[in-house]
Amino acid sequence: METLILLLYAAICIVIFKVFSIPLNKWSIPTAILGGILLLSALILTMNYNHPYTERAQMITVTVPIVPEVQGRVIKVTQNGNKLLKKGDFLFSIDPTVYQSRVDVIKGEIESAEQNVKKLEARLASQSADIEQYKANRDLALKDANRYRDGSRNKMTSPFTDQEVVTAQQHYLSAQAQWRSALAKRDQTAAQLDAMVNGENATVYKLKSSLKEAMYNLDKTVIRAPEDGYATQVLLKPGMFLRTLPLRPAMVFVPKQSGDIYAAFRQNSALRLSAGDKAEVVFDGLPGQVFSGTVKQILPVVANSSYQAQGNLQGINQNANLDGVYADIVLDPNPDLEKLPSGSMAQAAVYSEHFEELSILRKILLRMTSWTHYLYLDH
Repeated sequence: METLILLLYAAICIVIFKVFSIPLNKWSIPTAILGGILLLSALILTMNYNHPYTERAQMITVTVPIVPEVQGRVIKVTQNGNKLLKKGDFLFSIDPTVYQSRVDVIKGEIESAEQNVKKLEARLASQSADIEQYKANRDLALKDANRYRDGSRNKMTSPFTDQEVVTAQQHYLSAQAQWRSALAKRDQTAAQLDAMVNGENATVYKLKSSLKEAMYNLDKTVIRAPEDGYATQVLLKPGMFLRTLPLRPAMVFVPKQSGDIYAAFRQNSALRLSAGDKAEVVFDGLPGQVFSGTVKQILPVVANSSYQAQGNLQGINQNANLDGVYADIVLDPNPDLEKLPSGSMAQAAVYSEHFEELSILRKILLRMTSWTHYLYLDH
């Protein structure tokens, strides 16, 4: 940037010397040089501080690691790598045999449980009818036992023997026991039917919940695009075995990006960077073009200033001084930006409200920088 200013000043001096026919002597040349040094130094320092510029700008790319939620062997992989995919488009699939089998087994268990509920209902009706019969038998046996007992009070005139009285009493106790046993069985059956969850038999409800989980796992054997974007560098092949390990993604998915630019400015410019400032960006891949935008936010930390708790004492990070203040720049809509791949490098300038007159010089220099991108020079 400073080189461009010097070249511009040199060109202006040459024009002035030619137009006004100023002689080249020991006074004119040192005056031009010294005046240029003072003037350009003041301009550059004031401009750099109030209208920061950086060569460290980039269109940030956020990737989504694709980790399968179920394990198994890959049977099919998308053939649309590096092509724009819509949310829900196919990426790859895992052999569903085991998961389909699990779904079929649970469906069979649900059918069996529902049939068992019907059997319990029929048993309850039958047991309720048996209770009425046992109750009638008990009442009849009680009547006979009372008749035998009352008739045997007078031993001299009683038509019943002691054995008959005892037998009648035993018949009553036996009928009473059968009636109580039937009541207990009916209560047990009713309790099984009354075990409800959300208005449904508990066993059936539990199996249906297991079915939902099994069907979810079956559905996850087909992995789809989480949103609009690209599946790039697809190295996954059929036959590979995948596990649900977050440390080993199967694929990298690049969502369609918003186009935000993150620019790292010198820390000296921290007081002249504010959200809402106007900004301009030029890209290496689009020479001769300047894109307008706005500073969305200034990141509140310096990247190299982060520390993590551990058992050892830590010193100051020496690289923190070399890192910059990061600004998030949102570019105005422009169809030419669609031509750039995510992660493209750029240069950016932010225009503050201070010394606005010098922003014109910064804009000129930024456009000259953009023109230099036409030069394809290997370093």
